[in-house]
Amino acid sequence: MKNTIFLFLLILYYSFSFSQENQQAAISGFIENQTEHRLQIGDQKVSIAEDGKFLFNIDLKSPVLLDISYAGSEWTIFLNPESKINFSIHDVKNILPEYSGDLVSCNTYLLKVDSVSKTANSFFDQNWISMHKKNQEEYISIIDSLKNMYLIHFANYQTYNETISEDFVRVWKTDINYGFNTLIVKYPLIHFQLTQNNEELNAQSIAYLESTKINKPEYFELESYKRYSKALIAYKSRLMAEKDQSNKHFNLKKIECVFTIIPEMFDTQYLSDFWLCEFLKEYIDKNQLANSGKYISQYYLICETEQFKEEIEKQVNLILDGQKDHEVKIYKTENDFNLEAHIFKPESMTMNGKCSAIAIFHGGGWNGGNPSWAFDRARHFKALGMVAIAVQYRLTNEHDITALESMADARDLIRWVKLNCDSLNLSPDKVAAYGWSAGGHLVASSAIFSDSILQNRATSTPDAMILVSPAVSLPKGEGWEIWKLNVFGRRTMVSSVNPVEHVRKGLPPTIIVQGRDDTVTPFGGVQLFHDNMLKHENYSELWVYDGVGHLFTPNSIPDYGQPYPDKEVQKKAFDQIDKFLIKFGYIK
Repeated sequence: MKNTIFLFLLILYYSFSFSQENQQAAISGFIENQTEHRLQIGDQKVSIAEDGKFLFNIDLKSPVLLDISYAGSEWTIFLNPESKINFSIHDVKNILPEYSGDLVSCNTYLLKVDSVSKTANSFFDQNWISMHKKNQEEYISIIDSLKNMYLIHFANYQTYNETISEDFVRVWKTDINYGFNTLIVKYPLIHFQLTQNNEELNAQSIAYLESTKINKPEYFELESYKRYSKALIAYKSRLMAEKDQSNKHFNLKKIECVFTIIPEMFDTQYLSDFWLCEFLKEYIDKNQLANSGKYISQYYLICETEQFKEEIEKQVNLILDGQKDHEVKIYKTENDFNLEAHIFKPESMTMNGKCSAIAIFHGGGWNGGNPSWAFDRARHFKALGMVAIAVQYRLTNEHDITALESMADARDLIRWVKLNCDSLNLSPDKVAAYGWSAGGHLVASSAIFSDSILQNRATSTPDAMILVSPAVSLPKGEGWEIWKLNVFGRRTMVSSVNPVEHVRKGLPPTIIVQGRDDTVTPFGGVQLFHDNMLKHENYSELWVYDGVGHLFTPNSIPDYGQPYPDKEVQKKAFDQIDKFLIKFGYIK
């Protein structure tokens, strides 16, 4: 996160008017001794000829900043409508474009400012925690100093380059203001995470922020404008929601506040419609249709921009299309918040024979994801004759939901399945649970931290566990305080919810598939969990795959972000899971 704070200043698109007509601009160039045959400009791949030349045309209404990448290097180019820019690269090992044509001064500056960004990023790397522990006035002073470092550098450059474009000056200064404002808006939450002390923005800080306006359609395409506006909306709606003393789920409170806050912040209908659309789309994705119908209807009534109505409609239709091959039931309602069970039944299912079931819990660090992430796996098990259930559980939100609530939902889902075995045509002793990453923690927890007594004649313990890159050995100690606070809250000790520390005799048969080079749920902790299972005379299989990390991402790729599984390794692991289910009579 820290390393991208200032880099985002260099990957922006900007528009000053919605009314101008498109005009064609061009970027041409030459790359000597090319090592790759394409470069990327904005979101377009541009071919490079054998002689090293390339040409890129683009229709523009207004000035833009385009991110360019080639051979592992990235830089930014400023472009006006009708501009013709040329650059040459003579050393692909140390890429430094040489500009000619229009806007040379602007684009030369974008290369020079990289030194300032490196200084700023180095400062953040060394001081991120300490600066966010400071009081508000001291923090604002630091931010102001860093911002001035950019502005002074730019002013010095302007002194000796009178030909620099006025449009570029406007783009660059506005972008810097929005970028640093975003840091200020996010200060209270980070400060709380580090110190556990609430310190909301005071009147002086708010005045500092409001000196840069957001109710400005002419800045709409500036990405830093969007980041700042989104952060400010989230901050204001959070403050309002925290004043609501009802027992309603905090996500419900907050989306209702969003519908109040945004029309007050933006008197331009287009901007109001856009931001309501953005927050509603995110809300639907995280909270599912069972909790969204009221707000979707409300949005359709107040939105006057057809484009954004269509975006919501498209999202809803995509969700509904994805549900055509299965049934959706509400298995639990807590504080007005509904939780969905997506039930995939095999085609050959009859009332004469009882099926086995498998409940699938997605990963996502306990704070992200939704049941659709599990649909492909559910369809696979459905095809093998099982009733597969993709599960929604409550996601942590740093307010009323921690992973303890996620764990409770996992137990309640398994109990719900067992209580409804007759209506679902299931065998009550053949309910397996499958989870990856954080979902693996929920599966293991449902067995290890199950209820001590049966509730309504049903247990919350699954009959078998399938764990994929599971979080069964949780991090703790120095350096993990923020993670622990975000996931489990203040009062919970990690040891009390750490599966590896509570393995006991009598747990269900288990299979674990794991990458040896996993840096998210490291192999050592998974190995210890497996060893403890065997030590307590439980059945456990551990299949370890070399050369891959979390969720089978090749070890040549960082595995702490979006997983990019090695398909061959993934297939081997999935085949092993099927063999396990065959062995224990869940599938034939």
